[in-house]
Amino acid sequence: MTPWRVHSPAAVLTMAGATMLEMYRDPDDAQEGRPQYVRPFVAGEFFTVHPGTLCATRGTAATVQVLATTEPVTDRERPLSGAAYASIARRARRHLEQASQTPAGGL
Repeated sequence: MTPWRVHSPAAVLTMAGATMLEMYRDPDDAQEGRPQYVRPFVAGEFFTVHPGTLCATRGTAATVQVLATTEPVTDRERPLSGAAYASIARRARRHLEQASQTPAGGL
């Protein structure tokens, strides 16, 4: 897991799969692998982060997340190809449609 600094308020909803979240107090803790907070999130659970937070996430191959933020996300590992973007968008749409048919609290 590679720590990254949050630049704007954000909320992350795990729609499918699982996400492991680690939060660090400062860069030294991150470098030495001493997170201050560690928690897994499964489908239907979300977390929020505020600017200045140093965190790391890891998901399973089946993880689909919805990211809501006040700023555009620009520093990605690598750009998605058109086919990869289309595939991820179809998976996300399928999970969102399934969730919308689920009673509140049933995710």
